Amino acid sequence: MKRDEALEMAFPNADKVEKLEIYLSEDDARKIESLAKAKLDGRLFMVYKAVKGDEVLGYAVIDTHELRSMTETVMFVVHPDGTLRQTEILAFFEPPDYMPANNWIVLFNGKSAGDTLRVGRDIPNISGATITAVALSEAARKTLALIRVKLLDAAPSRGGDG
Repeated sequence: MKRDEALEMAFPNADKVEKLEIYLSEDDARKIESLAKAKLDGRLFMVYKAVKGDEVLGYAVIDTHELRSMTETVMFVVHPDGTLRQTEILAFFEPPDYMPANNWIVLFNGKSAGDTLRVGRDIPNISGATITAVALSEAARKTLALIRVKLLDAAPSRGGDG
């Protein structure tokens, strides 16, 4: 699925979807890495903000990351309160056996930056696809932390009890 199609699917009622270029300061990057418990690959991020009138409908982040030797591209759709609404795999170039099933992907829905999302503890592992599970969980944590630190008030939207 292409970016514009994915954003239309995520926000069908939006008047517009604004592309926000977010450059992280060193301090922001440290906060996000600490919250996500993961190292960032860069400091420039594109976040898509959907609005209808004056109301923010949510945010989307499209993340491409390497798995074994190939990549996957995932769109994370986040509610205005910072909880994850939807996760969509847009492109997956590893063998199909390593692709997570939808019933596993939806386990991320409703999670926020306050949730640890650790594979094998908070999120079940995928038998035979541990690398995929870990990469998707890490990307979700980074996305939620980015939204929280840069677009929300930085106060926890929920307790860290996940």
